[in-house]
Amino acid sequence: MVLVTHNRSRFLRLALRSLMLQTVLPREIIIIDDASRTPVARDIVDIAKEYRSLGVTIRILRTKREIGLGAARSIGARIALGRYIVFLDDDAIASKQLIESYIETFKSSRCDIVAGPCYPRYLGLSCQRLPLWWDEVVLGGLIAVRNDIVYLSGEAKSPADYVFGCNFAISKYVLKKVKGFKPWLGRIKGTLLSGEEWDFVTRALNKGFRVCFAKKAIVFHLIPYTKISIERIRRMGIGMGKTRCLLAYEHCLDKSLSFYLLRCATALYKDLIEMPIHLLLNDRPKFIRDLYNLIVHSTSFLMCKRVLKDRAQLFQ
Repeated sequence: MVLVTHNRSRFLRLALRSLMLQTVLPREIIIIDDASRTPVARDIVDIAKEYRSLGVTIRILRTKREIGLGAARSIGARIALGRYIVFLDDDAIASKQLIESYIETFKSSRCDIVAGPCYPRYLGLSCQRLPLWWDEVVLGGLIAVRNDIVYLSGEAKSPADYVFGCNFAISKYVLKKVKGFKPWLGRIKGTLLSGEEWDFVTRALNKGFRVCFAKKAIVFHLIPYTKISIERIRRMGIGMGKTRCLLAYEHCLDKSLSFYLLRCATALYKDLIEMPIHLLLNDRPKFIRDLYNLIVHSTSFLMCKRVLKDRAQLFQ
């Protein structure tokens, strides 16, 4: 079990408590403290003692500087001793059958990567309510709230599309062959870059590894109600747009950056057609989804266009 945390020790404690209630306890828990302001070890000393009394090894590795989610996950996975590695976010609560379901799926399906469902658990709603335009079925996948919709609907272009970083597991053999997560992908220093798990799984698929979905390996993603906002969706769209440009630069999305720009321009045209239609139909969730897609494609197009002229601008 690998958890990466950064300045969220309160949520981390809840995640660790949920792992104590598993029908099958983890063999070990590796926590990568990515340069939190307060060292995590101070905040979970009591939980660490409880785990030791249960016979579970808990290891905490603290980085001197923030290295980001992708790099931290690679470190945690490399030092893990088990044959299978489960990744859980520090703001996710594991269901009691999480580990048991993963073990059963790996053994019965002969898969190399297994994804589990993520469902939202909204926080701070006692005196508030979610916006009227919010629909987690339509919009949940945009901000990592819910991932089973794509899988159950059969709309995924690739099995990598329904793997969310908050809840998935891999074989140690896959990690070795794929050579870990890309260190420049994943959240770092306030940026909303993402896609480190999608890129990892895509590279694994290209090498012939199999991906499965374990319906009973459920986690509940803790989502403060303040994150359900247009501003959050805008920022996530910008982050995803930059992520896609970075992936396109490495030919992970298309055969060339120029071809990706052409496809991105086509997608922009489609967004501009669909937005007014959904606005006229008063379908607010789909209008917000169109807006998100427009932000993603325009950000990615403009960034990649600059990169095509001057590749030194890629990481600026």
